[in-house]
Amino acid sequence: MLGDLQKIVSRSEQNDAADFSRAANLLLTNQFLHADRSSHRDSYFLIAAHIDYFRNLFEAIGWSFIYQPDEAYMGILPQGEERNVKLRLDESLLMLCMRQQYEAKLESFEVESGRAYTNTNELLSLYENLTGKELPNETRMKEIMSLFNRHGIIERGKINETDPKNVPFSILPTIRQVVIEDYIGQLEALCDTENSRDALTEAEEAADETA
Repeated sequence: MLGDLQKIVSRSEQNDAADFSRAANLLLTNQFLHADRSSHRDSYFLIAAHIDYFRNLFEAIGWSFIYQPDEAYMGILPQGEERNVKLRLDESLLMLCMRQQYEAKLESFEVESGRAYTNTNELLSLYENLTGKELPNETRMKEIMSLFNRHGIIERGKINETDPKNVPFSILPTIRQVVIEDYIGQLEALCDTENSRDALTEAEEAADETA
């Protein structure tokens, strides 16, 4: 790979090896890069100009490279069994709910330039209806939204001062890369698994009390 990089750099008048390293690290850190994000733009177009090199680079370390020029994003996903990234339950459930939101807005022609616009109130309402679980508190929601924003799954909008707790955001098309196949079935399975754990815990506590 170093030999390939040296050949590319020797033919380039604009970029050096450090630029390639910086672009690769940014993609590894963020998982998805978007052409319309100012912090991503330079690296996005550098990688887009050298797709074969970066695809080979990431595949060599166990990542699948994704490039969607029509929707102006690129990303990497773990291969094989490693594709199932370990998330906390509330993170997984919220991500599944966002995929549901995205598909619903897509069907009703409410997706603009690949983005489905929504807000945390709508998301939490769907979360409560589909899962029946207690809602994450405000602090926890901020943590989760920051995580999803950092990984290029959503993009937060400007908060309305009259309703600061209801955060507007757009669900990006990358949600379809991260949450795949039967997302409703996955959501139901996660809820069933957690309910079974709760029931087992209650039974164990009852047994301890009678012992």
